[in-house]
Formats: sequence, structure tokens, C-alpha cells
Amino acid sequence: MLSSQYRCITAAFFCYGTLFHTSVFAEDSAADAIESTSDLLPLSWEELTELDVSTLARKEQTVKNTPAAAFVITSEDIRRSGATSLPEILRMVPGMNVGKINAWNWAVSARGFNDLYANKLQVMIDGRSIYDPLVSGVYWGQQNPFPQDIQRIEVLRGPSGSLWGANAVNGIINIVTRSARDTQGSMVNAGGGTEEQGFGGVRYGVKLSDSTYLRASANTMHRDASIDMAGLHNTHDYGNAQTANFRLDSQLGDQDKVMLEGNFSRHDQNGYFIGVTSPVGPTWRQNDFGREGVIGSLQGNWSHQTDGGHDWQLNMALTQTDWQLAVNEMSRSQYVLDFHHSLPVFDDHRLMWGVNYQRISDQFNNSLTLGFEPESFTQHNVGVFLQDQIDLLPDLKLTLGNRVEHFTYTGWETEPNARLIWTPNKRHSLWAAVSRAVVLPNRAQHSIRLFKTIPDTNTFFRAEANPSMLTENLLAYELGWRWRIANNLDIDSALFYNIYDRMQGTKFDGMDGSVRLATVGNYRQVKSYGLELSLNYRVNHDWRLQASYSANRFDVNYDPTQACFRDPLTEPHANPNHALSLRSLFNLTSEIEFDAWGRYVDQLYIDQRRIPAYISLDLRLGWHPLKELELSLSGQNLLDDQHPEFSDILYIPVASQIQRGYLAQLNLRF
Repeated sequence: MLSSQYRCITAAFFCYGTLFHTSVFAEDSAADAIESTSDLLPLSWEELTELDVSTLARKEQTVKNTPAAAFVITSEDIRRSGATSLPEILRMVPGMNVGKINAWNWAVSARGFNDLYANKLQVMIDGRSIYDPLVSGVYWGQQNPFPQDIQRIEVLRGPSGSLWGANAVNGIINIVTRSARDTQGSMVNAGGGTEEQGFGGVRYGVKLSDSTYLRASANTMHRDASIDMAGLHNTHDYGNAQTANFRLDSQLGDQDKVMLEGNFSRHDQNGYFIGVTSPVGPTWRQNDFGREGVIGSLQGNWSHQTDGGHDWQLNMALTQTDWQLAVNEMSRSQYVLDFHHSLPVFDDHRLMWGVNYQRISDQFNNSLTLGFEPESFTQHNVGVFLQDQIDLLPDLKLTLGNRVEHFTYTGWETEPNARLIWTPNKRHSLWAAVSRAVVLPNRAQHSIRLFKTIPDTNTFFRAEANPSMLTENLLAYELGWRWRIANNLDIDSALFYNIYDRMQGTKFDGMDGSVRLATVGNYRQVKSYGLELSLNYRVNHDWRLQASYSANRFDVNYDPTQACFRDPLTEPHANPNHALSLRSLFNLTSEIEFDAWGRYVDQLYIDQRRIPAYISLDLRLGWHPLKELELSLSGQNLLDDQHPEFSDILYIPVASQIQRGYLAQLNLRF
């Protein structure tokens, strides 16, 4: 049940939002009507590189003119993947590390450092951050937007802190939803299968006036439990989630756009966590506490463009989160105000500046297992950035930027950035970048009190927070090359070399009776380097192949005199050294499509647990008997009965395997 605070804040912001709606974050897409299968094949290379992305530069520019490792997942990529969750969709991005821990929990990161609470990846929906400030990561099981509402997903690997602030370190993901204007009429989605036992949604869009459109949607999902490592018993991680959303888009004259979007989600997800019933061992229990809660958000944006070339946007977002996890309850409100302003072109300069304010206030109900001191706390974070794009030559552009932020925990930080792109002709685009980015210490690192057993033992440990935690720093060097080999064949490559300093680590500090003491701090230095490749080959009008490959290595500097909590081998081996993906999208006829997706993921080694390398295959058969109707059958992980993909025994003590699954799906528009 929502707290009275939640209801009051939400009601107040709804009233506030009627004054300030939000602009369409990206260019309006074409209406999502099905004509024929041949019209739905994902875009050619030329069309893909001409897509507008707005995540890196905070303004729309084409992929081929983006001096970063950019990848765009289109709505047709999503539909033809057969995937039903955001992490599954992200598997097609080179350099993204995606591992399913159990039915609802995922480890998702870019360029390494993968973990249940991976803290170096900023994730947004229409520009609103959805990462959790408690752990600086994303609870992916709580994010279940209606897939049919997604227009595209923009993914940038590498730092973007100069424009988007702390935690945009190894990458940034922006999920761009369709405008209300492009989702008019009604749509019904329904499906189910062996693992995704039941899911579906409804959507309705209406035209309020010649310039104002409204859309509302709701969807639900129920998942079956995973299976244990012995392949004999389920791990009780079944659950369900529901999401409701509305979006209002309006064009106020020739110079102003506004958009208001609200989202409400509920989740009830089971699974094993460790709870301690007594401070004297070994009276502890491994029990089915699960996770349940609600999240409500309201965001608004007002954009204005003058005849003189000025262009500014005002963004506002309020998010209220209430959940219970592992015998602990939390209530948190977040408010974000963001403004950026693009100035008219002056000689060869394109200047942009902006300011950002964030307020985070939380309240915990502490337990013996998990607590925070103090139980209530409020953060105030503020930042300002400036960026200048300079046309050195007609085909050579230099981008310089810097962001200065003040955080409640660490004080002042700066995140400079320099990028250079050279486009000598239509077939080649070469870019280079050097950037600094920071990971902000989170509430857990500064305030946590954790009491539980050391994994796979009957020994207790007590982890204490470190109020002196500093930001983690990254200095990144990147090179990229996009080459259009032929009209139907292209390759996109990126090299990176990252130097991380003041990395978070946990060490043991002795004993308190029979309990080992552990503290978190900035103990480690890490260097990583890698290669990312993607290839797009349009065999003919009805057949497209898409491949991606990534490789990385890690050099970790541990102090051998320190007793580290995690196995020192975990860091360099918690991410696959090699990963390969190959997708085939084939139109058999004007009504029938056949898609295949094969993946290879190298072995992992996490906390003395080896995760073997695996090869998976997904198949999908789609049929469009009418332009308003789509039917599909999908098979996932078809090459084996089950296999593990990731492990996180510190938080989820019972490891799970991912099973072979089948599902059927229907989409109807009317």
C-alpha cells in the first residue's frame, strides 16, 4: 500500500505537471502500423547511421556523426528478438555484459565490472534516471516497460559524465518511448510460455486536439522459478510485476513542445536471501524473504526554440519508491530538475550549457540483518556543465566539455571530456576521445550495517560503512572507426583503455568475538582494455545479418597484505574475455518471418565459483495474416536444458540455472 507521503507528493506533482509538460525526447517516429513483413525488416546501414540519437550531445545528431561507441536498438530489433525483458534486448549490443542470475535478477554492465549492483552504468527512460541511489545500480526486475511503447534504445559505451553526471562511467543507456501522437488507437498484447508463464498488455491512444495527444497503457508479467545448480529443484524465485503508464504530448505553437509522462509499477518477486535471527551464531536462516514494492514516477519536459537559434529544455522528474527486501523496508523520494541551453552558432562554435539539481530523501526500517545509520537521510547534489563543438575543418570536429558537481558525500568533482571526429567521406568516420568520469559513493557505502554469514560458511561477518568513501575515478582513452565497406555491408569498431583509481573494495579488519569485521573503502586500482566490433550485412531486401564481438582484459592491483572479502580472481574474471553474437532476420514471404539469434559467452569465475562458457540459440517464427495482427512463436536457450549465466552468492545464496523456454505471443491493433 502506498504511504500517505507517496500519495501527497504524487498528487502535488500531478498538479505541477499540468503547468509543465515534457517535450518529445527524440524525433517522432512513424506510426506503428504493420503493413507487410518486408516493410518491417530492420534498417540498412545507411538508414541506421542516419538515425538521430540525442544521448551523447543532448541534442539530436546522426549515429555516424557521434564521436563515441554508439549503438541503436530499433523497435523492430526489439520485436524480432522475441525478448520480453530489457536485459535480454541489451544482449545484442557489443561490449555489454549481460548475465541472468535468476528469474528476476540480472547483472548488466558495459566494459566489465559486472555485478547484481553494477554501479558504472547510467540508465534512463526518456532522460529520467532509473538507477537506484542506494547501490548506484539498476534493479532490472523492477523495470518492465511495455515493449510496444519503446521507439528505440540508445546505448553509448564509455564515459558520458561531462553531460550526464556521476555514474555515467562505462556507458549510458537511454530508453526512448514513442510519442502519444504515434500510438493512436488501441492495441492488445498477450502471450505465455514455459518460463514467461503469462504476460500481456493493453494500450489506447486518443487525439485531444490538433496538437495534443494522449496515450495510456498497462501490462503485466508472471515468471516461473529458475532451477538450482543440481537441476533438481526450483529456487522459488517466481513472481509477477505490473506497470501502468500514460504520456501526453502537445505542440504549443511553432516554438514550444511539452510532454507529461507518468509511470506506476508494482513488483512481487520471490527468492532466497539470508536473514539473521540472532547475533549469536549459528542461529541464522536462509529463507524466502523475496522483494516486493511499488515505484511511482512523474516527469515533465518543456522545450523551446527561438527563431534566433536558441534552444533550451527544462526537465523535471519525481520518483517515489517503497519496497521491502531481505527483512528491511525502505521509502525514498527523488526530485530532479535539469535545464540545458544551446546557444546560436557563433563562427565555428556550437555552445551548450546546463545546470542540474537532485534531492534524494530516504527512510529505512532497520533490521538485524540490514540497517543504515542514520535511518533517515537527505542528499542534495548540484552540477553545471559547458560544452563547445568546434568545426576545425568541414570534415573535422572537436568537442570539448566539462561538468562540475557538488555532492553531499564527497564535495566537488569535475568530469572533463574531449572528443574528435573526422569524416573524410561518406564511407568512413573516425573518432577519438579522452574523458574523466566518477562513480559517486552511495547510501550503502556511507551508511550500511550488514550482518550475515560469509558465503558457503557458518561464520558471521559484520560489514560497516565508511563515511570517508571517495568517488571512484576513471580516465578513459577511446578510438573508433565506422567503415561502410559496401552499400550493404558495414563495420563499426571501438578500442578502449581505461584506468580506474580509488576503486571500491571490502576487506576484513579482524574479529569481534566470533564475528569477522569488514569495512568498505577505496582500496584498489584497475586497468582494462578491450575491443568491440559490430557488423551489419544486408544480404538482400528480405535478409539481414548482424554480428557483434567484444574482448576485454583486466589488470587488478590488490594489496597482498590486505585480507580481501572477495576472491582476487573475481574482478578480472567476472566478465567474459570473449563474447560473440550473430543474428539473422529473414522474411520468408510477405507475411512470414523467421529470425535466429546465436550467442557465445566465455567462462566466468566469481567468488570461487566457475561459470562455464556457453552457446545459446533463440529462434522466432512470426506471421502477419493482417496488417493489424501479428502472431509469433519463440524458443529461447534451445541448445541445452539449462545453464548458469552469473552468480552473486553474497546477496543471493542459492545459485540458479537458466532453462530452455518456449513462448507464444499475439499483437492486435485496432
